[in-house]
Amino acid sequence: MRPIFLEGKNIFLSPLSKEDIPGGYAEWLNNQEITGFMESGKFPVNIDNLSNYIDAYNSSNNDILLGIFLKKQSRHIGNITLHKINWRNRHAEIGILIGDKRAWGKGYATEALTLIVSHAFNRLNLHKLYAGMVKGNEGSKIAFEKIGFKVEGIFREHFYLNGKYHDCYRIGLLESEFNNKQFY
Repeated sequence: MRPIFLEGKNIFLSPLSKEDIPGGYAEWLNNQEITGFMESGKFPVNIDNLSNYIDAYNSSNNDILLGIFLKKQSRHIGNITLHKINWRNRHAEIGILIGDKRAWGKGYATEALTLIVSHAFNRLNLHKLYAGMVKGNEGSKIAFEKIGFKVEGIFREHFYLNGKYHDCYRIGLLESEFNNKQFY
């Protein structure tokens, strides 16, 4: 039985371990369709790389890495991070990956974001969360906007993909803007 860190209606978030790597995680990060809008995927990833990555997060006091699991099957469908936590200024960056393509478009990203955002504001006493995304990654933008994130700026021609430079959004959410209602 996996330890449940945060639980929603359809998913739960649980700490990742090295045992989670062969179950799809490495495959996701080596799949160009899945990582197209991410910094990951530029270089191949192997089990040792991911093992070191998980170890670094698990030993950090400023970064959280959690797997996203479907409740019914305990199937690992993605990951969510709260990283670069700045305790003095009370802000952090948030990132999410739904790597299992069978789970795309089903609201799991919004549910996972709601869980981690609520934790960040209500348990960690953070004041602001922010993220970046490539313009064109509309699924991700919609998930963030559903819980109140707003575009704060645009980095022009900031991301290179398929022979073209793309603009990137900088989005943010203040504690006072998050009403902590259930979005799923």
